[in-house]
Amino acid sequence: MKRIIILFAILNFNTIYGQDRLFTYTYQSNVLSKGQKELEIWNTLRSGRDDYYSRFDNRSEFEIGLGSKLQTSFYLNLTSITSANAVNSVKSLETEHEISFSNEWKLKLMDPVADPLGLALYFEYGIGSSEYDVEGKLIIDKRISNLTFAANAVYELEYAPIIKADQTDWVRENKVDFDLALAWSFSPKFSVTLENTFRNVFAEGELEHCALYTGPGLSWVQNNFWMNFTVLPQVASFKGQSGSSLNLNEFEKIQFRLIFSYVL
Repeated sequence: MKRIIILFAILNFNTIYGQDRLFTYTYQSNVLSKGQKELEIWNTLRSGRDDYYSRFDNRSEFEIGLGSKLQTSFYLNLTSITSANAVNSVKSLETEHEISFSNEWKLKLMDPVADPLGLALYFEYGIGSSEYDVEGKLIIDKRISNLTFAANAVYELEYAPIIKADQTDWVRENKVDFDLALAWSFSPKFSVTLENTFRNVFAEGELEHCALYTGPGLSWVQNNFWMNFTVLPQVASFKGQSGSSLNLNEFEKIQFRLIFSYVL
């Protein structure tokens, strides 16, 4: 009887929330069932640096469940950045565009309902004309009644080409992030969320930038469609401040992210 109850809870949990993604920045452990497909559209607006800065990121993601608690995803990433640039003390606005491809793999090891904690491993690589990167995540989460929490430990390695002494050289940057998110479900279709992300950037083994983001969000589910939205302002900086309590050299003052998805 106990096994039947646990199985029913898992099936009901997956039916209500699809992939069970309540957050926009923090990942959860659940994966798609074998053969299940999902199309996700990510939209992120980042704004506010020392001078004018606005960046819009769009990610079109196709997910497919492979079975054995494994799923993979393919992304087409489009980025547009408009920022202030000074040449001979004359300022102007410049806009640049980037396009890249990413591939994600996610392996679920423990279930957030049936086991004491949900646990998953995540790997992603990205290929672009101006940057190459690899990223790994350790994902834990847990659902207790109407409350869901998730935490991620993230490591990302980026390589970017530069011209130095008339030769091409490579700049390596290491990023270490820690994410913590909470959600309260008022109904099977609507939840409010709170996300926190602690971002760290290392260069040549030294910590150069460090900032904390905290902000509210919401999640809405309707049949085979779901939508998540988060407002994430920078609330404090611990390294690389730019004349204030915030780091507006490496990071933005505020971010907005909207993800919507359709289960195919």
